[in-house]
Amino acid sequence: MKKNNRINVCGRTINYEIVYSKKRKSAAILVRPDMKVEFRAPQCLSADTIQGMVERKAWWIFKKLEWFEENRLPDQKKQYCDGEVYLYLGRECPLRITSMNNIKKPLAFFQDSELKVEISENTSEDQLPFLVKEAVWNFYSKRAEEEVEKLLKIYSKKLGVDTPIFKVKYQKKRWGSCSAENVLRINFQLIMAPPKQLEYVVVHELCHVKEKNHSARFWKFVRELMPDYEKHRNSLKKDGWKYVL
Repeated sequence: MKKNNRINVCGRTINYEIVYSKKRKSAAILVRPDMKVEFRAPQCLSADTIQGMVERKAWWIFKKLEWFEENRLPDQKKQYCDGEVYLYLGRECPLRITSMNNIKKPLAFFQDSELKVEISENTSEDQLPFLVKEAVWNFYSKRAEEEVEKLLKIYSKKLGVDTPIFKVKYQKKRWGSCSAENVLRINFQLIMAPPKQLEYVVVHELCHVKEKNHSARFWKFVRELMPDYEKHRNSLKKDGWKYVL
């Protein structure tokens, strides 16, 4: 059960959402990066008691909100319009949309340091961003598939395993995964990253074919295949927020 509430402290307002849970035994305050404050409470806790707890933690909440405001990441949602900048293999490239005769299906490709999309001149303004997006996603997916296949052939041989089945797809919260059946899934948006970051994710997931957890043995396999993996792992953690289509 959820309930919205607010308090005024020192001339400032804190809006917070109370989330009750039957399983929770103690209370907790969560300040999220989207600037929302959530109070997680056992069902027995009254609204007045919760309000008092929020008031006592007000200074801490304000500090958290200020930090998230100062470190808020820019909105990466793409508009799919001409001139917009995209990342491709770690490089910034402008999007160039060209209207053409006799184009049945939009086509995206990389040429002369630009991400180009050819589209029918009969395309309406309302349809344009959706069709451009489809073309860009298809192009990025295909290129990611080509790169992943190439890397898997190289590293499977080095690891001494058969080249596993893999799928390149959109994953909202993960760069890659390896199933119990050794099917690898790689996020196609990694084609936006410098090649070594994609290479690290492929090596990481491939090593799960031999070791399903993140044990010392697992990281030994990763290091043997990619001695400088930590450098690329850290850069992916630092810059991964940019790889959004």
